[in-house]
Amino acid sequence: MQAKTTTYLSATDEFHGGNPNRTEGGDSCAAWLRHSHGEQLALCSDLEEIADSLPSSINRQKCIYAAKALGPLVKAAHHYEETVLFPQLRSSENPPEHLAETLERLKFEHFEDQCFAEELTDALLKLGAGDTVNMEAVGYMLRGFFEGIRRHIAFEREHLLAGASDRARGFDVN
Repeated sequence: MQAKTTTYLSATDEFHGGNPNRTEGGDSCAAWLRHSHGEQLALCSDLEEIADSLPSSINRQKCIYAAKALGPLVKAAHHYEETVLFPQLRSSENPPEHLAETLERLKFEHFEDQCFAEELTDALLKLGAGDTVNMEAVGYMLRGFFEGIRRHIAFEREHLLAGASDRARGFDVN
């Protein structure tokens, strides 16, 4: 049986030629966010598979791969959101009433997620190396992380993409 591997792109890979914004391509920020969400959700699925494999069926290679992808993926996504997307949302015409508070909440969640990702990276590297770890604690960490990321993404989709076109939100409108 061959192990399934997922390729995670850096959150900026899709737009390496420059910073996307709503004026080039209409909804490129929404498209970028949708792509980033897809990458993060793919990683969450892999982390869930790792958690489900504990304690006796661990794919050590998957642990190492996820550990190496985790930090850069989370940091790049948060960096883009905070330096490109959030400023665009703040400068948009008629921003929602509580936008500033929402963006501050998301920035705080980004900080927490990055700290959690660092701890989880260490645990995954130990799992991948075959080191002794507390399997129950690692399983709890994995589930806490991927569930938190999934909730964060659901919130962003509902609140940050609410004004985007159906096509930019990822819905087939044909």
